[in-house]
Amino acid sequence: MKNSGIFILLFILSVLFSCSQDESTYENNQSQSNSSFSRSLPPPTPGELRGFYDVTFNNGVEANMLFEFGNFVTFGSTTITDMLPLSGMRTNYTISGSTVEFTLFDGSNYTNYRLNYNSSTAKFTGTYGLGFSYHNLGTLNGKKHLTGSSGFSFVKGIWMGYYGVGSGITSYDYLMVFEENGKVSVAGHETLFGSYPAQGTYSIIGNTVIGSYTYLTGGTYHFKADLLYGSNTISGTWGYGNSNSNGGNFSLSSWNFY
Repeated sequence: MKNSGIFILLFILSVLFSCSQDESTYENNQSQSNSSFSRSLPPPTPGELRGFYDVTFNNGVEANMLFEFGNFVTFGSTTITDMLPLSGMRTNYTISGSTVEFTLFDGSNYTNYRLNYNSSTAKFTGTYGLGFSYHNLGTLNGKKHLTGSSGFSFVKGIWMGYYGVGSGITSYDYLMVFEENGKVSVAGHETLFGSYPAQGTYSIIGNTVIGSYTYLTGGTYHFKADLLYGSNTISGTWGYGNSNSNGGNFSLSSWNFY
């Protein structure tokens, strides 16, 4: 009987450990929070490359680029949100002086980019090409988006902060990238590059932004937040399923500055 009791106890502990592991794995697929790292991320300094850029190619095609801490760049045409499922649209870049280089892969072709960044204007010009070339496709130019005073010009770009679960404090990393056509990319991470991202849509109603997003790994969430123009912040709630408030609170700050 004594050995039987020990066996039952060990069985119960193994089940509890397995459940804990499953929950941890699921949570990591949605939110790879690393608060100690994210809180050490310095904000962009004047003239720094980091930020959200509107890009135009010589053939008239428009796109967006996001340069992040850690020499990461994410590309999207027309929006980053459109191309999130293509992991090759998120990559590392190298920078030497004012020259920035990186290569993107759309699943079929490798495209090389060489940009000349002007830190005094927060703009770049450049060329792009296929194969081993950086220029056989044409030219492009980009301009960093700076936070506007209201509406879409205020919301557009990258926002970083924290979210909480239930009544808990907002201590988990949270990132949103608002773009044209009502598109939004979301990550529970300090960068979009290093995350399991989500695709979504949003609308601006007065001084409020509402929307929803679905992680590429599964799971749909809604949110609602106030646009606080005076402090360049967004503060609101998020929710599971169709609710935009039953999950917890979040607060984001604009990182769209020169």
